[in-house]
This record gives sequence, C-alpha cells and structure tokens, in this order.
Amino acid sequence: MPSFKNWDDLRYLIAFYRTGNMATAAQRLDSNPATVSRRMARLGEALGYPPFEKRPEGWVLNPRLESIVEQALKFDGALISAIRKENEETSGNLSGNITISVPMVVGTYILYPRLSEFMTAYPEINLSFILDSYQENLNDNDILMTPTRPEHGRLIASQTGVLRFGLYAHKEAGSKTDWAGLPIAVNKYAPTSVATEYFGCPPVVRLDSFQSLHRVASETGLSAPLPDFIGDKDPLFERIIDAPPLEEYPMYLCYHETRRSDPVLKAVREWIRDCMTDHQKTHYAS
Repeated sequence: MPSFKNWDDLRYLIAFYRTGNMATAAQRLDSNPATVSRRMARLGEALGYPPFEKRPEGWVLNPRLESIVEQALKFDGALISAIRKENEETSGNLSGNITISVPMVVGTYILYPRLSEFMTAYPEINLSFILDSYQENLNDNDILMTPTRPEHGRLIASQTGVLRFGLYAHKEAGSKTDWAGLPIAVNKYAPTSVATEYFGCPPVVRLDSFQSLHRVASETGLSAPLPDFIGDKDPLFERIIDAPPLEEYPMYLCYHETRRSDPVLKAVREWIRDCMTDHQKTHYAS
C-alpha cells in the first residue's frame, strides 16, 4: 500500500506526470528541476519502487500508481473549478490563467483576430497559446484543439467546426509537380498523403506548418497543400482542379472532465466556439 507521508510530494508527482519533463514541471510548480528530482527520489523511497520509468519515448508513470494519479487529477481539477467558482461569486469577475494548445493555422487565422474582443470582455483572464499543429494529448494544457479525437484520458471532446484544404499551384511556376509539404510524421493526414499521390513524388522541401508552406511556396513557386481560406484568397495561387478532393478535418475542443464546471474555462471554451462558428459562416456559408 503506497504511503504518502508528505502530501506535497503528490503535487510534484502530478506536475511531473502532466508535463513528462522535470524542467517544465519545475516551472509549473515555481520550483527547479533539482527539487523535482529530489522529490521523485524521496517518493520512490517511500513507495519502495520508482514512480516513473525512463523509456525511449520519455518518462512513463509506474502502472502501480495509475489509480492514485487518476484520483489526484480528479481532485485537482475539481478543486480548481471550485476555487474559481467561489472567486466569481465573491468578486463578480472571472480571473485566472488558461493555456490552450492549438494548431498554428487555427490560432493565427481564427482565434487571434478576435483576441482583443476576449480581452475586453474578460480582462482578468490570462491566455497562453501553445502553437502545436500535431498535439493529440492534453498534457499540461487546460484546453486542446486537435483534428484527432483523443482516445485516452478522461477528456470531454466536442467538435467545434471543420477545416478544408486543397492542392494549389503557383500561377507563375514553370513546373506544377514540384511541391512543398509537411513533416514525414504527418503523412497520415490527407493534405500530405493526397499531395504525394497526386504529384507522384515526395515534396522537395518539408516545413513545420501551413503558414511556412504558404510563405515558401509563394517565394519559390512550388505547389502546396493549403487550407482553402489561405489558398483561395492568395492571387498568386490557383487551385489544382483535377486533384483528388481533400477531406474535411474536424476540429475538436478538449478538456478534462473535472473542469466541466470551471467558470473561467467555460468562458474560454465559449469564446473559441464563437470564433470557430464565425469562421465557418464566413468561409463555408454554402
């Protein structure tokens, strides 16, 4: 039976579990990596086994602690929600910090244009954006936006809209078959896999985001898969008509189930949904 003589060690355990990194956990705890390491060592001594195992993919929680961590996460989320609800009832204002992991193209073209509106409505809510186009897990974030519905963790995931893509050629390019693509790791997604099939060859250059694809394709004359709200508006490009159609990508808004009643998180969720809804109406009205 695990023994936690110092409950503060549990707080360090949860932070390390969420981040998978001692430096990031230390930052979250307003501590330092050496202290996190000492706490994990002390906890291992108390338990009689290491709380985490080092594997090629990173630090992995010891399976013997899974039920304890699950209950701790529930308590932590419920406590945050309760504190924020009490603060709202006491002061009448919503305040707090929210971290959002979102694909770069969604943040840049859909959320940022309406950020000042949110700041005016909720001046005491501080937002932090983590632009990660390929994130599929909530990790240490409060909200995750992803094209893939998470299959692990006790997350609430709801579709907030779709993104549409097309293959575009530079109007002044001599060759339409040379193209720019995304990293190999995302070949499973339709924009890259369909482009590879259509052009019959791998891309001559790979970039980390659709913004980078757009910029490089504009400068070099390469073809590229692009979100239609970028490609259709750029006079330098034309949609490749005979290319196979690209499927719509749903965007899911995800958060931990224990944060369902968190009033601050709810305000941010509603703002994101409004942004996505307006985007759909503007670009996909038909």
